[in-house]
Amino acid sequence: MKLSFVGMGNMASAIARGLLEAGAVKGAEIAAYDPYPAKLEALRAEFGITKLDKLTDAADCDLLVLAVKPNKIEAVVSELGALLEGKAVLCIALGWRFAELDAILPASTRHLSVMPNTPMQVGEGMCIFERENTLTAEEHDAVRALFEAIGSVEVLETGLMKSAGTVTGCGPAFLYLVIEALADAAVYHGVARADAYRLVAQTVLGAGKMVLETGIHPGQLKDNVCSPGGTTIRGVAKLEELGLRSALIEAVREIEGTNR
Repeated sequence: MKLSFVGMGNMASAIARGLLEAGAVKGAEIAAYDPYPAKLEALRAEFGITKLDKLTDAADCDLLVLAVKPNKIEAVVSELGALLEGKAVLCIALGWRFAELDAILPASTRHLSVMPNTPMQVGEGMCIFERENTLTAEEHDAVRALFEAIGSVEVLETGLMKSAGTVTGCGPAFLYLVIEALADAAVYHGVARADAYRLVAQTVLGAGKMVLETGIHPGQLKDNVCSPGGTTIRGVAKLEELGLRSALIEAVREIEGTNR
């Protein structure tokens, strides 16, 4: 499958790098257009992807990925115009779901809205597919296989895309804050900075894997670590007192209020 990216910012480059490093595609199978091509040039130098000189050249592909900022989607679609007829298109721009895309794309364009996240760069991403789409079954299977090569895929109804995409798309930034804060605590008590980051990052990775692989409710997993009268439950009580749980919920609510 020949892929064209329109836009090669942080998210698109994370997807492209993840696919390339996983061996899901070869450098010769990816082309990209971006008027600010720093990340594109890096991928070209390392993997041999094709740098496109014109936006319209991106339409020469099997699958076109719209990866520009949300406020640029209409302009890009307008410039590509009839070149999108009969094409398969993915849109990873925040807030652009089936109805919005269907209103601006040519009637013959097949399309799917997806919400990826940057950990796809290291093969541990989370991608949400909108259930409503017009890809063929074969195209949908092929796209799913690509994203499953660099993480996990969930298919959700349109009404859930916004909140789920907020949690998975913004969640890594929240978790980086947690990792940094826990590492700071370790450094405060004498652990070397590099060691602290490794210790905490592996702890977060392991905790996530426990949830995924055991199927045990995270509350129960938390209880399993908290001995009666022990140190962990004291720390949990302090986090509750300081509002960690509420802070995370409110962070998502804040983003929900500003999302398209």
